[in-house]
Amino acid sequence: MERSQKNADAAKAMKLSAKDLLELKVIDEIIPEPLGGAHRDRNLILSNVRESISKNLNLFKEMSGEEILDQRKNKFLKIGRNKGFISNPENLSTLESKKNNLEQFYVKNKKIFYFTIAFLLLVAFLVTFFL
Repeated sequence: MERSQKNADAAKAMKLSAKDLLELKVIDEIIPEPLGGAHRDRNLILSNVRESISKNLNLFKEMSGEEILDQRKNKFLKIGRNKGFISNPENLSTLESKKNNLEQFYVKNKKIFYFTIAFLLLVAFLVTFFL
């Protein structure tokens, strides 16, 4: 099998075709190429790319910088999560990571923690001093 055929098969298996990426919402659109490939009509492909970039940038015209950042972050965080266990996949950028139980316990019980350490050190000192 030729190398290019192997690459095409690998891309298909990994869902890296333009149609797959569009379906997965990794890309926003597929820019049409002239018959025979982009190198056949340079002006047409440049025009199509220019039009696509303008159209996609216009979507951000009325957004603030923070809104744009949140929209892009959410877009990429949602990739592959269509069938997941998330209740609100539209707003993934506001998800907070939960602290582990030991850290939560420590924060809530700092005084008890320090008292326990001090007590254990005192007991260790007394045991070594009097034995």
